[in-house]
Amino acid sequence: MRFGWLVLLLMITAAQAADAGKRVKYVAPEGFAGHQWGDLRGSFERLPEAPIGVGAAWMRTQQKQNGFTCVPNVSQQQAGATDFCNFQETLLRLRSEFQGGGTYVLSEYAIDGQGFRFGDETNGVVLHPVIYQFCANWTGNRKKGAPPNFDELNKFCGMKFMFNSESREELRKLPAEYETTYDKVLDRLLAKYGRPNGFLRRGQVIIETVEGDSSDPADRKFSIWRWCPAVGDGLRTECKASVVLWLDPTTGVGTVLYSTPLLWEYAFARQNYGFKGDPLYRVLHARD
Repeated sequence: MRFGWLVLLLMITAAQAADAGKRVKYVAPEGFAGHQWGDLRGSFERLPEAPIGVGAAWMRTQQKQNGFTCVPNVSQQQAGATDFCNFQETLLRLRSEFQGGGTYVLSEYAIDGQGFRFGDETNGVVLHPVIYQFCANWTGNRKKGAPPNFDELNKFCGMKFMFNSESREELRKLPAEYETTYDKVLDRLLAKYGRPNGFLRRGQVIIETVEGDSSDPADRKFSIWRWCPAVGDGLRTECKASVVLWLDPTTGVGTVLYSTPLLWEYAFARQNYGFKGDPLYRVLHARD
């Protein structure tokens, strides 16, 4: 007689990790390797002269409505006064703020062989390569090319840390409870920066039968997590820098990205003014 029973086993090993960072308040990174956001490219003496990549974008100045002054239809002293605003008079008193706009240039540099250990010596994760990002932004005629003072505009605006984790194919050969490099990086980010936007980590349910577990380790979900993302239309983060973690499960290549408001503006310009589907914009605004 063949056994046909099922045993439900609830895996709660992620419970403690889910609490990691629960009481940690997000404090944006100030920069990297002794350099602060906004430092000029010329102050980085160790970087090679030639960038490993360059991108450009342009957009119109973005107008934001941030308040108004109500002009009542009827004076408060008159009988039957109401609180309704006079539309035309109030419209004239809208307060607007203008942000961004102009030409953007993003350049990326890497020091050959440089890496960064995230965590201790025994259980830390090596992030490599380490990529420095610089953003320049100016107004004026975009067809005239870079302005003469380009070096004074080219500022430190982001960092990209790469790492290798297990791919989906590799996970098929590993137990379901195996802690991936992605998991280790996430745990360290939770401890350092607290919970990211919309964070929720669930336990895993495995259905065991006489034929074996029905849960496939390769089906594990790798979410994209963002600390202090942009709100509203997504033009820029309100923090000095946001932090984003994501993984390509097919290749196993993961990335931790520090992005200042200027780098967010560059991605916004790429997406909305000629480069629909820009990879950087998709990562910054991912909902998965």
